[in-house]
Amino acid sequence: MNLKLCVFSNDPIISYFNKGEIKSRYFNPGNIFDEIHIITFIDDDIDSSKVKMLAGNATLKIYSMGNLNTLNLKNKKEKILDLVKEINPDVIRAYNSKLEGWLAAYCSKKLCKPFFVSIHAQYDGYRKLMRKKNFSKYLILQYSRKFIEPFVLKNADKITGVYKIIESYIYDIIKQQPEILYNKIELDRFKPKQKRIFNKKPIILSVSRLTSQKNHHIIIQAIKNLDVHLQIIGDGELLYPLQKLVKELSVENKVSFIKSVNNNEIQTYYQSADIFALAYDPKIEGVPIPVLEALASGMPIVIPEPEQGYSDGLEDAALFAKLESDSFKEQFIKIIDDEECREILCVNAIKKSRHFDTNNIENREKEIYQELIDTNNTRI
Repeated sequence: MNLKLCVFSNDPIISYFNKGEIKSRYFNPGNIFDEIHIITFIDDDIDSSKVKMLAGNATLKIYSMGNLNTLNLKNKKEKILDLVKEINPDVIRAYNSKLEGWLAAYCSKKLCKPFFVSIHAQYDGYRKLMRKKNFSKYLILQYSRKFIEPFVLKNADKITGVYKIIESYIYDIIKQQPEILYNKIELDRFKPKQKRIFNKKPIILSVSRLTSQKNHHIIIQAIKNLDVHLQIIGDGELLYPLQKLVKELSVENKVSFIKSVNNNEIQTYYQSADIFALAYDPKIEGVPIPVLEALASGMPIVIPEPEQGYSDGLEDAALFAKLESDSFKEQFIKIIDDEECREILCVNAIKKSRHFDTNNIENREKEIYQELIDTNNTRI
């Protein structure tokens, strides 16, 4: 039996390639599929031969369908439907409940194909953030909340979320709880080579996109009067504003920016740093991938306190801070001054990381696909 998966990608595959984020079998857990067909919304995406590992042992095809937005959605839907009909997939997959997810749900409904959507952010939390930061974008997001997202979630055969905080968003729309299927981490690649020895001048590492919801300014302000070095890995629209902030605070000698590190090399930065910190908005995210990488690397971690009732279980493996610079500073000092605290955090981080092991998450994802295929076969 030749099994096919049709993926509606969040972003063009070339963007993942440029960020060094091409991961083995990402779209083909356990090599369950023989063919992976990825639909992306860009004029000319990357040649599939350069990202073959995304499909594991399956053949990979990438279809570039041009820019997608709210205005051209209806004009594109029939062309996309014809393409998916020609592919004739066994399962249709999307990674958001936005426009890509809407097209995936539309094709699923028209072609009677199983539809699996995973949600990777708390969109209602993001909407609240944009209401303060960018009102015109907020209005677009409100349109999506009313007309796009309900259609996606109500027509999905399987919904998963990568954080507990996502549960409230999904329940508010369809009155159902999603299965929590966390992001995955290759433990062997990040496993510490030796016992962690603190540098005389501790290195604080922060890895993520430089966007408003990541709040890098909080960490930069937190280290102003500390004898540490902050290493920020990531790129985004706030790169130059953050570099400007560094100059204004006169901490140029304490902060360095690295726009991009290949996924195959990122572990060396975790191994050489002393503390990991990320000030993401806990109303939007729970356990971002860089936090998983830091856990697997056995690092002391400082992250925001989770929203009440939506903990992802990191209480023993990380120190929580309020989303303000003084609170992050306080936790940095605690780790730097207390060797016993550091050692406990390192041990607990490694233990907790096993919960996110690639093999466990990938096996469950494969099971979900098989369940959808088997259920659909009984209907035919």
